[in-house]
Formats: sequence, C-alpha cells, structure tokens
Amino acid sequence: MEINFIKTPKKYEGNADAIISALFGLLGELLPVQERAVLRLQRLEQKQLTLAQKSVGLSEILEKCSREYAEAIAGNCTEKELALKHPGSIGQTAEYAYIKGEYTVDLTMKKADTAEVVTHYREGSQEKKHRFVMKFVGGKWLVDAVYNGNENERKWYYTEL
Repeated sequence: MEINFIKTPKKYEGNADAIISALFGLLGELLPVQERAVLRLQRLEQKQLTLAQKSVGLSEILEKCSREYAEAIAGNCTEKELALKHPGSIGQTAEYAYIKGEYTVDLTMKKADTAEVVTHYREGSQEKKHRFVMKFVGGKWLVDAVYNGNENERKWYYTEL
C-alpha cells in the first residue's frame, strides 16, 4: 500500500506504519462482521415472512452485529468513538469491502498525538472516501472519529465505524 504524506513533517513520517497497522488491523476485523451481517440480511429478505417476522429478524441481526462490533472495537477506539452506536446500519455491501481491492491512502500528521488517514476508493461507479482521525492514547493508536464523503465533494459527513 502506498501512503501519500499530506502536510506531514518528516519527523512524523516514521509513525505511519504504526498508525496504518492499527487502523487497517481494525478494519480487517470489522470487515468479516459486516460481511456476515449483509449475508444474514440477504437471507432474511429472501424468506417468505410477515412484516412482523422480518422486523424481529432484523432486530436479531442488528443485535448480533452490534455484539460482534463491540468485541472488535474494544481497545481500538477512544471513549468518544465507543460511545456511538455500532454499527448504525447495515448496507447492501460491507462498508470496508474496499480494503480487499484498490484504494489509496493519504496520511496527515501535524501533531505527535493526532493523525488523519483518508482512504480513496471506488464503490460501483462512485468515487468515495473515508477520513479516520487517529489519537495516540496510552501508547496505542486509536480511532477517535470517522467521516465519509464523495470524492467530488469537499464536505465530510460524520459517521461511526
């Protein structure tokens, strides 16, 4: 993976491996959780169930996914990020599926304890991006905030992991 340093002094470039390893290690743990949730959701939608039964099934899927997420993010996020509901929703595809394919990474680090990692990727015909704010807490790089957006927009949307 190629890392593009954006407005990062040379003295901080040595932190890149630790930051990227922490972030992509976590995304690698979250991806199978997301993939299983998407598969469960697809199976639920294929069944001939009443609306009430589908609602119960969806609640069970979200509950199981939330438990698996909690296990994965424990010790990998700041209290600020842990306070959010994870996951906020389940989509038709796994949110971090792009880490299996092609994407680029920008790293910006202006302070010794804070870094921003921006991933640029394609989802279907759309070019998208994620911005992860990483904080160095207790000797470890943790996810503090997550944003997403479209590549052709300057605006970022606050979201959860």
